[in-house]
Amino acid sequence: MNQYVVIKPHHSTYPDPITLKTGDKVIYGKEDTEYPNWVFCTSTSGKEGWVPKQILSQDKLAPFATVSEDYSAHELTVKVGETLTGLHQLNEWTFCCRDTGEEGWIPDSCLKKIT
Repeated sequence: MNQYVVIKPHHSTYPDPITLKTGDKVIYGKEDTEYPNWVFCTSTSGKEGWVPKQILSQDKLAPFATVSEDYSAHELTVKVGETLTGLHQLNEWTFCCRDTGEEGWIPDSCLKKIT
């Protein structure tokens, strides 16, 4: 795990993020042009959000895909100077944890590795 300091603020744009469990089916939507390998999906509950392409396997019955691992699209709202622990990095985003235990995604462009 790496430590990061926030060098650019980030505000979560999805207050009610999509959360998925292994085996869930989603409607496979458009792929992001700014951040490659993120796909805008819709869950069976109707929630929408960005999902990493790496955890989606497209079904023969397009436009559906099956999720291969548990996932949450929760983003953290952060201020410059905050320190976070990076849990894993994927597609130009890092899944981080605050000292409070809150976890969420932050764009790599907002972070600087400190250890």
